[in-house]
Amino acid sequence: MATKAHEPDHHDWHSEDYVAGWAQGQDPKEKQREEPFGVIADTIPFSQSEPIRILDVGAGYGALAKFLLERFPNATTVCQDGSEEMAKLGAERMKSLAGRFAYTICDFSKPGWTKAIDGKFDAAVSSIAIHNVRDPKIIARIYNDVFPLISPGGCFLNFDRPRPPWDEQMEWLRQAGFADVRIFWQGDNRAVFGGFRKS
Repeated sequence: MATKAHEPDHHDWHSEDYVAGWAQGQDPKEKQREEPFGVIADTIPFSQSEPIRILDVGAGYGALAKFLLERFPNATTVCQDGSEEMAKLGAERMKSLAGRFAYTICDFSKPGWTKAIDGKFDAAVSSIAIHNVRDPKIIARIYNDVFPLISPGGCFLNFDRPRPPWDEQMEWLRQAGFADVRIFWQGDNRAVFGGFRKS
């Protein structure tokens, strides 16, 4: 039986077979995610024609990044993830968008991860990723880490589970410096929530 010492991450993101199997399990869910992904796209405070720069935090195989690059045809995206295997899978799945995205491999659960991220972004987004770290203090720190990466006038939008509760997470976003923090879309056990960096 697994002990708590072996449970900090129940996923094996460094296994090619595990990642491939996990992604196949996610594929049927993508249709359900079109609505919240659309809310994210509509909430980003820029017109679809603008050449915005997007950071996808915990991008995985790039489902949200791909959706946004198709919605914003002049945008580019940095896909941050801690798994080389996810990055390989994402690069394959988004090969039709080659030249508009790049993966940066770093672990957002570790302090200093943003040193690997170059420049500022008009929008930072995340999809079903940050809750995986489980530790509330680390999640709050991630929100603090993301804020300086966003240009004034930009936003951070997170599509995730209520782990910890959304009210707590939105308070951490406010403490990090985000304004107009709120829930933009809510389903049974997922929501799109976030805020803006004022000019």
